[in-house]
Amino acid sequence: MKTYMLDKVLDTGTTYTAESDKAYIIRKVGTTSTSKATLEVAGADCLEILDEIARTHPTTYYLYDLLDLGDYYVVVPPDKKFGFSGSSGSKMRIVGEILELAPGEALPSPYMGRYAEQAKKYMSYLRGTYSHGTDTAWTAGDENNVLSKTAEAGTKYYIVGPVYAKLDNLSAVHSPGDWTLRFYLQGAPWDILSTNMGDLGVDLWKCYWNDGTNYYYKPFKPTNLPPEIEPGRSFVVSMINSSGASKSPSSGNSLTATVTVGVVVELL
Repeated sequence: MKTYMLDKVLDTGTTYTAESDKAYIIRKVGTTSTSKATLEVAGADCLEILDEIARTHPTTYYLYDLLDLGDYYVVVPPDKKFGFSGSSGSKMRIVGEILELAPGEALPSPYMGRYAEQAKKYMSYLRGTYSHGTDTAWTAGDENNVLSKTAEAGTKYYIVGPVYAKLDNLSAVHSPGDWTLRFYLQGAPWDILSTNMGDLGVDLWKCYWNDGTNYYYKPFKPTNLPPEIEPGRSFVVSMINSSGASKSPSSGNSLTATVTVGVVVELL
């Protein structure tokens, strides 16, 4: 078996076919799709991403790169068809290895094992938004849910990140400590319980910040978050005005929060 570098860009809506002696091992991915981008191999969905957590390359304002799939990499065996669906005209970049097999050589068993699993356990995301109301100020200490998810029967979610978050339409510069994210599992905060220890939640500055003119985005990988959401259990991400003062939107607009969290989906 020979191994080559894989780094290719796919077009949405195009069907590709692996050569009879070659397999793809896709370890990192990114997309330009602003809606769900779903990668399909041999008719089975095995990856869901969007540009908020997995970009094709860093830019001036979006300072992050491809999403590392870790143990949830995607295998395209020889002769299998694959492709992705996403927003119109979007691209997906795939990075990893090309395996060239000798005549009669089979794909190694670890890869065949992952291939058999990848439609049942794969990378995806949860996303939520919250709009506070046109020309309505967000008062100090006010907490509002942005993302709420209850795991469906037969489905388990693992919170692995990254976490992307932003707050649009602020009338003033976003400063460190002004806004925080708080994570809950089944109603219990994964956090301190009293402001005597400091602000509740995680500083939104970890996800994006403002230099007075431009916003810069960089999701963070969570640590010590609830490791999994069992069927019937809930996961919530809220946003808190931790600035100590009321915050207003720009005229005619609403303060609008967005949170996207990378997860592993397991179909039980």
